[in-house]
Amino acid sequence: MVAKITVLALLARSVLYSLIVILIDFVLLFAIQGSLNQIAFTLSLLVLLEGGIGLTVGGAVAFYSPVGAKISEILLHSKPWTAQRQKEAEKQARTWIATGMILVFASFVISAF
Repeated sequence: MVAKITVLALLARSVLYSLIVILIDFVLLFAIQGSLNQIAFTLSLLVLLEGGIGLTVGGAVAFYSPVGAKISEILLHSKPWTAQRQKEAEKQARTWIATGMILVFASFVISAF
């Protein structure tokens, strides 16, 4: 039961983030272009790009290994990598990846119009 609540919370948070990104993009494109004629094409392309960036960042965060953390500790004097930090990074990666997937799907839906 807890897993369902966690998945629903992740999905709700990711949908909210995606809607915020799409709304900001829409407002900026409308302010720049001034009309709704070509906004669907540009908006779908921009949302697809942002979704790809979200997937890439989420994958990079999830893939971050203890070896990379050790190098970061030595070179950048960052905090030591612990199991707790690994769990937090994976939680952030899930949000990035889910939001990226929703943005990619939304770009396909927008481009259909």
